[in-house]
Amino acid sequence: MTLISTNMSSETMPRIWKEPDAHSAFILSLISTLITAIFAIIGVVFYSAIGSVLCLVFGLENCVDFCSSVVVLWRFFAPRKMTKDHEKTLKRRELRASMLISFILVLLGLAVIATSSYDIAMGQVKEAEIDAVVYIAMTSFFICGILTIFKFHYSNKLNSESLYKDGVCSLIGTILAAALFVNTLIIKSRPEIWFLDPFVAMICGFAALYIGIHSIFVSWWYKRIPLCSLSWWVMSRGQDNGHGSDGSSTTANSNNNDASNDNSTKEPTMSPIDKPSDLEMKERSSSRLASSATNLSGEVV
Repeated sequence: MTLISTNMSSETMPRIWKEPDAHSAFILSLISTLITAIFAIIGVVFYSAIGSVLCLVFGLENCVDFCSSVVVLWRFFAPRKMTKDHEKTLKRRELRASMLISFILVLLGLAVIATSSYDIAMGQVKEAEIDAVVYIAMTSFFICGILTIFKFHYSNKLNSESLYKDGVCSLIGTILAAALFVNTLIIKSRPEIWFLDPFVAMICGFAALYIGIHSIFVSWWYKRIPLCSLSWWVMSRGQDNGHGSDGSSTTANSNNNDASNDNSTKEPTMSPIDKPSDLEMKERSSSRLASSATNLSGEVV
């Protein structure tokens, strides 16, 4: 019975989870783009209404997450039926999308650190802000948590570094929402520890800053990706300076291609069938000796 139920559950599991493709990632990125845009607007509106710095941090984080989702949306842009040629085109965008999200992670880290520092400088939050923050944080935690799970799962299935980094952005948003929710409840009972939330947010900011800078440094210094070249960002197909879309070296492939091209331009060698036998070689040598025989006067006979 257990085996039957396992098989039934695996068969009934949605295809978008079992076998995601580029179109599935496109739909996920589209949903993430819309949700982060809505959350960003909510955070800014609540900040304007009640002056909550916590809501401002929430809104800015979702603004940056929105940019990350837009990049992944471009990476997996597949509004029509997928073909092999279209899949190759999308894969050529992977390296640039991954690098763009690395810069976005740096921006996210700086924004979170700056707003958290400002939050600490402003001091204890007002009681009127707390109730609004609780509802926003609880909703964001569940939605961003679901998006994070799907993004990490899809990045593993599709071997996409850009989607993985986008998942990191959503994970940071989930952690911030959870910390905001829990710490707000703690602050309601113990207002003197109001600094917990900006402290956790600052840790997340430094983590995002480290991940982004580390990825950029490794790609630029070790993988020799021309990040400062505008032509690479505009025209790159993900195989510059001997690096493929995943950053792996393509030197061996280029050498193999060069070798095959050299072989194709060389003249064809004599096949074993065309080679003369040993007996024919002896007969030819003996005929040359006979033809080169001379008389006593030195004239050729």
